[in-house]
Amino acid sequence: MLVVTTPILEGKRIIEYKGPVFSQVAEGAGIGRGFAAIGRAFVKGRSPKHEEMVVTAREVALQELIAEAQKLGANAIIDVSMDYEMMGQDAVLMFKGSGTAVVVE
Repeated sequence: MLVVTTPILEGKRIIEYKGPVFSQVAEGAGIGRGFAAIGRAFVKGRSPKHEEMVVTAREVALQELIAEAQKLGANAIIDVSMDYEMMGQDAVLMFKGSGTAVVVE
């Protein structure tokens, strides 16, 4: 599956637009740990726990986008966008992805 952040695929011709695909992943730091736990984990201005949460959520969100595109019969996803936000007292990370599922030659 080709996955790109651009609206086109250089050297490929899009022959069918299957539609938008979305993914949402909520990754928690764990009940009771919250922002204070993430804050305590800071090393040289970085939070390894937070970074690990972001990487894990991003990978899951990307795999969900691919699965959704495959269900539609697509072999590529164009114009992929991913974003995250921290929510609530328990440091829940919400990672969101979207793109357009297409069929390319």
